[in-house]
Amino acid sequence: MTEVTWQQLDRKTIFVAPLMPILSVFGAAVVIVLFRGWEKLSFWEPAIAGTIALGLFVANAWHYKTTRYRITDTHVELHSGMLVRKHRSLAKDRVRAVDMSADVFHRMFGLSVVTIGTGRQVSESGDELKLEAVSAGEAERLRTLLLHRIDTPVSYQRQTGELARFSPQWMRYAPLTWFGFVAVAVLIGGLFQLARTVDLDLWNSGPIKALVSFYETTPLLIAIPATGVVVLLLTTVLSVLLYAVFYWGFEITRQNGALRVQYGLINRRSVSIEEKRLRGVQVDEPLLVRLTGGARVKAVATGLTKKKDDNDKWELDADLLLPQAPKEDARKVASAVLNSRPPTDTVLTAHPFAAARRLVLWHVVGAAIPAVTLGILSTLDLTPWWIAELLLVLLPLAALIGYGEYRGLGHAVDGDFLVVRWGVMPRSTVALQRTGVIGWNIRQSIFQRRAGLISVTATIAAGSGAYTIRYAAQSDGLHAADQAVPDLLAPFLVRD
Repeated sequence: MTEVTWQQLDRKTIFVAPLMPILSVFGAAVVIVLFRGWEKLSFWEPAIAGTIALGLFVANAWHYKTTRYRITDTHVELHSGMLVRKHRSLAKDRVRAVDMSADVFHRMFGLSVVTIGTGRQVSESGDELKLEAVSAGEAERLRTLLLHRIDTPVSYQRQTGELARFSPQWMRYAPLTWFGFVAVAVLIGGLFQLARTVDLDLWNSGPIKALVSFYETTPLLIAIPATGVVVLLLTTVLSVLLYAVFYWGFEITRQNGALRVQYGLINRRSVSIEEKRLRGVQVDEPLLVRLTGGARVKAVATGLTKKKDDNDKWELDADLLLPQAPKEDARKVASAVLNSRPPTDTVLTAHPFAAARRLVLWHVVGAAIPAVTLGILSTLDLTPWWIAELLLVLLPLAALIGYGEYRGLGHAVDGDFLVVRWGVMPRSTVALQRTGVIGWNIRQSIFQRRAGLISVTATIAAGSGAYTIRYAAQSDGLHAADQAVPDLLAPFLVRD
C-alpha cells in the first residue's frame, strides 16, 4: 500500500475561525459605549475582550499546528488535540455522507468545514470526523474521493443532473411556518438580554411606556385586532427573511451515485447522500402549508437522523431534500430521487371508523385534564373560574384534531414500496423500499383488540428507524406487512 502524506488544515483558519466570536465581543463593547458612554467603560471590560481575542487566536493556531488528516486506501484518519492527543480513524467503506458547510467568513476566504459521517443512527464522537477548516477545493476533492466508489452501480453513475432548483415563489410558504414566531421570540429575548448587558431599564424606556399607555387608553375591541395585525405583519416579514437566509440558492443534484443538496444565503451548506444508502422518502405537509398546496421532502437514509450534537449545528436538517415548496415540486423530487413514479401519491387503504373513535376520545381526554384540574382548584378558591371555563374551548378543538388525525391515516403496498401516512399537524407520508424493512413490531392493546384494530411497525435501518401503520384493521395491517416482506411473518400468521 502506498504511503499517504499527512495533510494540514488551511492556514487561513487561524485567522478566520475567531472572527465571529471576536466581532460578537466587539459589538457588545460598542453597544455598551453607546448606551453607557466612554466614561462608564471600566478598564476590565476592554482588557477582558482583548484577552479573549488573543486566547482565540492562540487556541486556533495551536489547533492548526496539531491537527493532521489523511485518506488512505482503507481509512480516513485524523490526528488532533491540544493537551491530549487523539488519533481517530474511520473505515473508508463506512463513510455514508459528507457534509460541507461555510459561514460568511469561511466563504470570504474560500474555506469550508467538512464533516465525514458513517451510517450510525446515534451521534457518537467515533462515528464522525470534522475538518475545520480546509480550502473549498480540498473539500470538494474529499467529497468526490469519499463518495465516488468503484462499486457504485452503473445505473447510478450514469444518472446525473439537476433535480430541483430554488424558486422565489417558494417563499410564499414561509409565513405558514413557525419561522416568524421563532424569530420574534429570539428578537425579544435578545433585546432583554442586551438591556441587562448595558444596564438599561427596558420597562421604563419610552417605547415600552408608550405601548403600555396605548393598551390603557384603547378599547380592547381595537387593541386586540391592532396587536394581531402588527404581530401578523412582523412574523410574515421575519419568516420570509429567515426562509431566504436558510434556503436561498437551494439546489439538489445527482452526481456519480450520490445526491447533493446545497442551500443557504449567509451560511452555505452542502450535504451529499450516497444513493445506495437511500431507503425511501418522507413528504411532510404542515397544516397551513398543506391547505395552500405545499409540502416538504426528507430522505430516509442511513446516517442522516443522528441526535443533534450541541457542538454541531449542522446535524439539523441533514436529511432535507426539499424545503417548503409547491406540492408538484415535491412530487417531482420524490419521483426523481426514487427513480419511479411518486409512491406517496398512491391510493391508500382507509382505516376503520373505530380508529376515529379512539383518536377523538384520547384527544378529548387529554384536553379535558387541564380544565378539570383548574375546575378543582377553582372550587377550592385557588384559581378563578373563568380560567377553567376558557379551557373548555379546547375540547371541541381536540375532537377536531383527533378526527383530522384519523382522516390522515392510511397505508398501501405499491410496487417496491410500503407507503404509510399519519398525523395532521403535520401530515406525513413515507414511502419505504420494501427491501429495506428488516423486521416487524406488532402491537395490540386490550382496547384495540375489542375494536379490531392493530398497530404494525416496520423496522428499518434508516430514518427514524421505525414507521408505524397506526390503528389499522387487524386483517389489513397484517396483510400489508405480509405483502411488503413475504414470508417474514408467515410462521406467525394463521390463515383464514
